Amino acid sequence: MKAYRNRVIESLQLLGDIRNQLFTQIVNIASDGELKEIMDVFEEGDCYEFEMDQFENSKDINIVKLMQLCKDIELAFDSIQNVNAVGDEEIFLTAS
Repeated sequence: MKAYRNRVIESLQLLGDIRNQLFTQIVNIASDGELKEIMDVFEEGDCYEFEMDQFENSKDINIVKLMQLCKDIELAFDSIQNVNAVGDEEIFLTAS
């Protein structure tokens, strides 16, 4: 049963990493599209942390679709984590 649990945890790690990469792409698409004028104000090396809710009202259909996919991944992640009683400390996600 330990092997099974380890596979579930690996799957959660993968889902988390995919979600993070997907969100990075949402930010990149918005940076070259709807947020281009805002992004032009930033200089190279400036840091800004985006949140999901900043893209909730996007009019870009690609961002809308990718946001829905992100939410679906988060729901699946939470469900699998809860059903299997996997603690946050057991999941190691890489930075996006």
